Amino acid sequence: MATLCALAVGCAAPGAGDAGQAPAAPVPGAALPSRAERLADALLMADRAERAQDATALALAAQRLEQLGPKPQTEQDDAAMQRWMARLPGDARPMRGRALGPAYRSAALNPGATTQLNQTFLGGRSAQIVLKVSRGPAPQLVVRDQSDRQVCKTSDDPIKCLWVPLYTQRHSIEIVNIGPAISEFYIVFD
Repeated sequence: MATLCALAVGCAAPGAGDAGQAPAAPVPGAALPSRAERLADALLMADRAERAQDATALALAAQRLEQLGPKPQTEQDDAAMQRWMARLPGDARPMRGRALGPAYRSAALNPGATTQLNQTFLGGRSAQIVLKVSRGPAPQLVVRDQSDRQVCKTSDDPIKCLWVPLYTQRHSIEIVNIGPAISEFYIVFD
């Protein structure tokens, strides 16, 4: 039974990247980025392109977002997604994503601030959380199951947690800005 209780297959934080740089190109033979990682990258790309008023990059980001079929969780994120989708080229082919596609939200935390989110993950299926910083320091992420057992704890950007819940249950996701400046980020649940 102890083995079943320890089904957390990993928290990964492969190293801090420069928040101002584009994601690195895939290495031949390396594992491909997960859907959650691709969504987090596309969200950062759209955010940065909009801030830089780069119409070409924003159209490309909108195409990637459309292919992934994300579900915004806040009105602010929905409004941003609608702005970005309005930048799709007129000749873009319609793409269909998965019915329950990955969910995401954007947030900003002041230094020392904490926020707590709750998400339900399906038992026996791989669960993943990816958090990517758009500006500021990387916050600390702690995921706990409904029995308050720690599933993952990490603070290296890009932040990734991957595990398989034993059964369908709600998880508590605590995000703490341990840095000296405001942290702005996107968090993806898949």
